[in-house]
Amino acid sequence: MKKLIFLWLAVFASALLFGFLAWAFSQHGTIGLFRVNGTFHLAFIVLALFSIVLLILAILERRLLLKRRAGGIRFLSCVVRIMTLLGIVIPLLAFVYVGVVPGSLTAAESPQLLVADGTGTNDVPNMAVTFNTAKLTINTVKWGSESASVTLSEEKPSKQHVFMLSNLEPDTDYWYQVNEGQAYHFKTPPTNGQPLRFAVFSDAHFGDTTSHNDRSSKMLQYIADPANSFNMLFSLGDLVDYGFKDSQWQEAFQALSPTTSAIPTKYAAGNHDTLLGGLKRYEAYCYPIGMELQTGTRLWQRIDVGRVHFLVIDLEWSAESYTREQSAWLEKQLTSIPSEDWTIVMGHGFYYASGSISNGWRWYDNPETIQKLTPLFEKYGVDMVFSGHAHQLELLQKEGVTYIVCGAFGHPLEPERESVSPESVWYSVKAYAFVDVTVDGSEASLVFRDSNYSELNSFVIPKR
Repeated sequence: MKKLIFLWLAVFASALLFGFLAWAFSQHGTIGLFRVNGTFHLAFIVLALFSIVLLILAILERRLLLKRRAGGIRFLSCVVRIMTLLGIVIPLLAFVYVGVVPGSLTAAESPQLLVADGTGTNDVPNMAVTFNTAKLTINTVKWGSESASVTLSEEKPSKQHVFMLSNLEPDTDYWYQVNEGQAYHFKTPPTNGQPLRFAVFSDAHFGDTTSHNDRSSKMLQYIADPANSFNMLFSLGDLVDYGFKDSQWQEAFQALSPTTSAIPTKYAAGNHDTLLGGLKRYEAYCYPIGMELQTGTRLWQRIDVGRVHFLVIDLEWSAESYTREQSAWLEKQLTSIPSEDWTIVMGHGFYYASGSISNGWRWYDNPETIQKLTPLFEKYGVDMVFSGHAHQLELLQKEGVTYIVCGAFGHPLEPERESVSPESVWYSVKAYAFVDVTVDGSEASLVFRDSNYSELNSFVIPKR
């Protein structure tokens, strides 16, 4: 009976390992992690083989015991016991580490001003004031302009709070207060051909001790400064290093809140943000339930600002998250945008890029995203495509479409490229930076600014 218990413990350990793997592969983005990251690819295979070998050895031990073959049984039993212990401990620790048992969502306690999917009544997108509280609370938000104000109140207690601001006027100064507290001020984007200025960054990787987030914070201060007149801010993914760790989101939003409370902000999902269960936290913080959805989902949206149209897509590791549903949505939106208007695509994963082989994956000119998406960009006259994922700065052009890689907002920069993309116009891995963009009539100016706000390079992109 005692020996039978050891057999069942081994079976349990094997099942627990397979259970962890099944859970991991059920999570958003894990297929991409397995395909792209050589370290995790090997780790998943080793765990699967470990589970199978443990089960085989446990059955073999049981058969030898039943046949009373003592030779070598002690060594085999010792191996089985050690593997059984590891087979129980490893997945349990992994489940605890990645937060399978969900904790509270404690980040983003300061308000953020998030841009909602779709079109507002005055060609200005609707926005949402969002924040979280540690306990169930009922809150109010008062907001308005010099001419009028509105008070919004929640009907029932919650820990996640969303207040929609609708019917906004273009190029207008507004304010809002949460529970009669601090007054936050913001200005809506202009329309009708007036210059639209926005900042784009990616790959801050808050929570990674190797990231230079002091430089990220410095660049955020520049963007937040009212004297610089930024109308919008786009974060293109990998805001945090491990999306399942709430402490990293907390660190990120502490740095972001002075900017995102006053500059209308839009997030795109990165592969690190949604890593191993991180999707829940990304959606809760970056597009919480209660925010308006007119065209898309919590992972991809369209934002219209007058004659400038932003399509924010979900493209993480490679093309795994680019589903048929998202593809149909994207083509539908592209079809509906007038050819004379600006069309700008935002997302984490890159298309054309220079780079090197890293961890077994080709980190340059991605054939999967190029094949699946660039024909649409070329067919429907997309003007600019922004991405991150590669920790570098690069501007590339192909068939009239300008591709901008801006994944240099904090995480250690890529090594010097080994493969140069034929489409590359300018490239740098020398500085942490973001992109300062102004769309003005029939042209857009792009300025790559480093953490001292200095201009690294600038380009003028004509309307296609």
